[in-house]
Amino acid sequence: MTKEAEKRVSPKKETFMQGVITLIFSQVLIKLLGLIYTLYLTNREGFGDKGNGIVAAGYQIYAMLLTISSIGVPNAISKLVSERVALRRP
Repeated sequence: MTKEAEKRVSPKKETFMQGVITLIFSQVLIKLLGLIYTLYLTNREGFGDKGNGIVAAGYQIYAMLLTISSIGVPNAISKLVSERVALRRP
């Protein structure tokens, strides 16, 4: 197979910097959408302090679950799965 044919057959590989730029862009977009949503809720007619309190309470639960899920549980699960795959056990 010639080099040109290999280039056409192999999938395009993403460089490290392209991955970093993609992650930065997605995080900025997520933060902007969250800001817009929060501003909408705080300025909505009839929502008031009670509604903001409910949102804040829900956010505290979300923040706790996010912290628990990102402290190493995904790494531990992937390690256990890869060990089972290496041993060829279901």
